Amino acid sequence: MLMKARLWRRIAAVAGSLLLVAGVGVLGQTAAQADPAFTYQTVSSGRYPIDLALSADGQDLFVISRGDGGIADLRVYDTATMAETNVIPFGDASAFNPTAITVSGDGSQVWVSFYSPGEVWVYPTAALTGAVPTAPTVLSGGGGFVGLAADPTGRFVYAATLFNPQYQFDTANLAASPRTVNLPSSGSRGVATRSDGSQVYFTANAPAPAGGVFGVAVASDGSLAPDAAVIPTGDLPWGLSYSAAQDRVVSSNSGTPTSVSGFTPGDPASVVTAEVPCGPRLVDTSPAGNRVYVACLTGGIVTYDYQTGALAQVQAGDNVESVKTYGQPGGDADKVYATSGGSDEVLVFTKPTIDPIPAQSVVVGTAATFTATINDFWQTLQWQQSSDGGATWSDVDGATSESLTVDGVESASGTLYRIVAISDLFDDVVGAPTTLTVTVPPTPTPTPTPTPTITPTPTPTPTASPTATASPAPTGAQTPPSDPALAATGVEIGWVVIGGLAILLAGAVVLIVARNRRSR
Repeated sequence: MLMKARLWRRIAAVAGSLLLVAGVGVLGQTAAQADPAFTYQTVSSGRYPIDLALSADGQDLFVISRGDGGIADLRVYDTATMAETNVIPFGDASAFNPTAITVSGDGSQVWVSFYSPGEVWVYPTAALTGAVPTAPTVLSGGGGFVGLAADPTGRFVYAATLFNPQYQFDTANLAASPRTVNLPSSGSRGVATRSDGSQVYFTANAPAPAGGVFGVAVASDGSLAPDAAVIPTGDLPWGLSYSAAQDRVVSSNSGTPTSVSGFTPGDPASVVTAEVPCGPRLVDTSPAGNRVYVACLTGGIVTYDYQTGALAQVQAGDNVESVKTYGQPGGDADKVYATSGGSDEVLVFTKPTIDPIPAQSVVVGTAATFTATINDFWQTLQWQQSSDGGATWSDVDGATSESLTVDGVESASGTLYRIVAISDLFDDVVGAPTTLTVTVPPTPTPTPTPTPTITPTPTPTPTASPTATASPAPTGAQTPPSDPALAATGVEIGWVVIGGLAILLAGAVVLIVARNRRSR
């Protein structure tokens, strides 16, 4: 028995150890991690990055840095990983002041403008992305280059200068003399082109009401014909962008008040201006054109939605000079890139994604909890519910975190739930619906209590009394009454008396014999 007890104790210990090991294995698994609100990427760059451009496929990012107190340079990044793949030093910042960068419309060239020296440098894109040392083609001008814009058709690149004239370069013949055009103002800071290449726009860098945007028509042979007048937009216009999806020109105005303006080309009455709470610099639009992004020298990115009129500021970075979006044509931005000169970084904001949310099935009366995993940049969340199969949705009051707990009531079974990730940089991202199922356990059928069977008491069958033959009574004699016992048994009294006497006699004989034995 002692050995058996010891054996059982050993078996229990081994079983417990196995359970403990299994438990540690389960607890040690890492669940999918959600990105907290305001998650974005910061990537080290050169000293004081000032402008950036993307390859046509969005796979390569080109960033120029002013190099304050050091070396001005150009850096190339793989956007999939934001790994730095190439660095091109320009030289000491005291001698080289890069101001703008763009990629030619056919994607084959990367152009960099310099305020000083007054030059534009052209690199083969393949050499930069392949880290092949290549000397640039240097194009000279009158100096003061501050902005670049590539004709989407790939024919020309335009350069804005703070001093007239403004320039048009032929991408196919870099040795050709550039065409020029003079603005009615002293010069320009920003430049943008229409998507079909038929017009180019320059900011008229002047105080209001002279400040605005000047249009120039581009003929099929590339010759330039300036518009008759400037379209007023605001005080000291700076950055400029064109949205093909909305056919809208957008300019940032750096004077008083600081603002952003948008208008349909050739229509001064269409100008819509919104004040912005920062010192605006370069601008860009979403591919759909409904949202404009403004880089703020005082920090952050301001967005303005032309459809809703909503204006917001995302506080990120320091001395943000440039902002650039990337996404599918006509859609929302998938990524937003910005320079942060004060922190020597490139900021990368990625449109959020939401992992599928598992459905929940609970027993009635038990709470159900849905948990969402949101990746990349978002600012707020909102859970929604639908009781009509997803035809209509309504917000769940107060449900603004990654998890939602609902009561498991029978009436809620079949309700759909989803979460919406909201930010000022992207359109709302709506997660896939998930379902709540509430089950009602079946009510057990009670076992009926058996009804006791009452056995009826049988009715005794009466025994018939024998018919007695009466003897003739003597004359004058009285007949004695009948004995009930005789009537029930049919036994005559004489035989009963004889049996009793026989029993008494046998008892006496037993007593006598017993005494005789004792006497012996």
